[in-house]
Amino acid sequence: MPKRKLPLRPNVCMLVYNARGQLFLGERLRNKGHWQFPQGGAEPAYSLRQNVLRELKEELGIPRRTIGSIRKLKATHKYDWEKVPSYAKGKWRGQSQTFWMVEYRGKRSEIDLDAHKEPEFRRWRWASVSMVRKLAQPRRLVGYEAALKEFQAKRVGHGASKRRRGS
Repeated sequence: MPKRKLPLRPNVCMLVYNARGQLFLGERLRNKGHWQFPQGGAEPAYSLRQNVLRELKEELGIPRRTIGSIRKLKATHKYDWEKVPSYAKGKWRGQSQTFWMVEYRGKRSEIDLDAHKEPEFRRWRWASVSMVRKLAQPRRLVGYEAALKEFQAKRVGHGASKRRRGS
């Protein structure tokens, strides 16, 4: 008898950027050298946008007042886990990610990786898109590519519109 196909877990993945257009990249706490964007499962009781804010508070410890614009990108990524985590066994087979551009307006010192009882990251850095492509864990980078291209296109458009207004 065939196994029933489990659904994909809804997930939000955030491209958090600063005023210089650099992206937040965190190194996993228990996987040295495994760099990634903040992300997490979307809880059904919240909208996707609310899940973005919840995950940023949990993983980066940043207060809402430090967050500027939040924009959902068109990019998505669906994948099955190679090894299903214990919390997902019998529930999900992988994840269906949506990507979000999140403007960070706070200070570097306001990012607190230890704010949550179970930290996700050991350390973090601001990275250019090209640096993200060099550092991001290869399996994750496959899913990030479309979002990174969209981020670059929107950031170029954002900068151009600011220049026109200021001239």
